[in-house]
Amino acid sequence: MDIPSPDQLKVLVVDDDELNQRMMRLILTREGHDVHIAANGLDAINAVAAQEFDIILMDLQMPVMDGVEASRRIRESVNGDKNAYIVALTASYLPEKGHELFEAGIDNYIAKPFDVDHLRQMLDYGLDRRKARRVSVSPPANTIPAVPLGFDVAAGIKMVGGDVETFRELLVEFVDGLPKKNDAIEKCLAEKDMDGLSRIAHNIKGVSSNLGALQLYEYANRLEKSASEGYTNNSLESVVREIKEISRKFIVDASNFLAGTQNEINVL
Repeated sequence: MDIPSPDQLKVLVVDDDELNQRMMRLILTREGHDVHIAANGLDAINAVAAQEFDIILMDLQMPVMDGVEASRRIRESVNGDKNAYIVALTASYLPEKGHELFEAGIDNYIAKPFDVDHLRQMLDYGLDRRKARRVSVSPPANTIPAVPLGFDVAAGIKMVGGDVETFRELLVEFVDGLPKKNDAIEKCLAEKDMDGLSRIAHNIKGVSSNLGALQLYEYANRLEKSASEGYTNNSLESVVREIKEISRKFIVDASNFLAGTQNEINVL
């Protein structure tokens, strides 16, 4: 029996175009990955219910069910794979619509036509995430893990393909919506709505990881896991307090960055 390489990813390609399917299978197989195909969003949901994937490359425009709806259902379903890194494939992506993708549980995107180097960046990131999951150990409920500090702008810009303007637009959307998300977290906590709490934390986790908000990502990840595993309200309350404080600091840092880049644009 062949033993998979530690650098091999299980990838689900979701695309209704047979030529695109063959092309993606050829590229990914040559990179050494285990490739599976789904022809539409509904097929993707069924595939994810049957097995786990490291990365899902999701076309957005498909018959039967589009990629945004499929991603949303994958994240919300009982058997949904919350660990898979969902990357949208789109020829008509508009940066100002980025929040809609993130709300649906999509972690990142590749604009068509894409280059292989950009695809490799996404695969490398998916591999790093899988390795981190394998070595991570859940801390006791009453402890807070050590987390990276600050706002890594360079990492965030890299995750959106190096486009500073796209990064700025997504950052503005996230900063504007973060206070409401924190209010929603407190409401879910008060109402003991663990499913709602987990969904909001997952959304914050996905967006913050793509925007370089490392500390916010770590605590949102902790909140999602804690809510999913049924931790007590007392344990959750301490994490929620930390998220509110980290969010406040992140908003300040992000606003300073946005003001600085705007000043640079004005000078130019």
